[in-house]
Amino acid sequence: METVLGERFVVYGGTNNHAFDARVLGLFNEETGLNLDFQHIRFRNWPDGEPGFFLHSRDKIPRRDVLIFSCPFDIEQREDLHDMVSACKRQFGAKSVTVVMTFLPFRRQDRIEKEHEVTRLRWFLEDLKFWGADNLILCEPHSEANTAKFCAGCGLSLFLIDPTPAFSESIRCMIQDFGQENCLVYSPDLGSVLRASRLAKSFGIGMVATKKERVSGDDIKAGVKTDGDFEDQVRERLCNPEIGFSCHLNDVSGMHVFVREDEIETSGTSVETAWMARNSGAKSVHFLVTHTVCTPGWIDKLIPYDRPRPFDSIFFGNCRPRGEGRSSYRESTGGEVQTVDLAPAFAEKLAEVIVHIESGKL
Repeated sequence: METVLGERFVVYGGTNNHAFDARVLGLFNEETGLNLDFQHIRFRNWPDGEPGFFLHSRDKIPRRDVLIFSCPFDIEQREDLHDMVSACKRQFGAKSVTVVMTFLPFRRQDRIEKEHEVTRLRWFLEDLKFWGADNLILCEPHSEANTAKFCAGCGLSLFLIDPTPAFSESIRCMIQDFGQENCLVYSPDLGSVLRASRLAKSFGIGMVATKKERVSGDDIKAGVKTDGDFEDQVRERLCNPEIGFSCHLNDVSGMHVFVREDEIETSGTSVETAWMARNSGAKSVHFLVTHTVCTPGWIDKLIPYDRPRPFDSIFFGNCRPRGEGRSSYRESTGGEVQTVDLAPAFAEKLAEVIVHIESGKL
């Protein structure tokens, strides 16, 4: 039975995040007893520079279910994803295509903040469905609600991964040492309330939520004064209505604070958040973030060597690659950044999707 099931699936990917993808597939094989492996993709440029590629084992694709691992964080990778999905579904006749996407492009362009702004995330997801994708596996998009709405609107089946258990395990010893009664999770804006409340729920501790405001362009002010309407909005976003929360930053006084975010880019807002917590009396401040965009200059803000540091400890998820041939953030920072391995969560969700496909539910 396992052999028959294994023959139903063809796997491609690992082109720009291979170490992580290979670990996910290896853990998936251990969990399911299957022996799936990546099929080879050969990329080649024509003499005029026009890109092309060849899918090996393409004779296995017709009427089978294809899994494509992708981390499309730039234009080239998005074009590769488009071509691979289209080729598998339209040219070679795959029965279904499931995209395991370790990083979602246009994730913050999911709503209109300014006049004439385009919701590019919606168009990207609709295009993904149009190309031929049937299922999409994602880990913690910027807005779960908007991403789910766009996928439902175009008929793309969405499977979301919650990284909370992995982050909880990473800080469990710290929480025990500090004492649960001395710890809080901090959500620096409404968008982080759900993920922050999940972390708080995993330890049975409270949380503080404050407001961010876009001043101009990329300039964002954290810790904006809140009102009753904001408290109602926080309450609506909690993963469990019984979680105790406050919208007053002063409530971090005397507490060990764990800041929970979905991604880090310039790190400017994160650092501002940390110093607000410290200036409000926090005993220690810790940073937990899933996706590491990390634009140039982030390390000088987050881990300065010539001035006090904003965070006592930093935890980065590992599903977005740092760059071809580059060391991990833990290695590059001399251990200042701890790695939270999200591969097991991806493997578990992939196994769940495979069961749905095999049972005919997808």
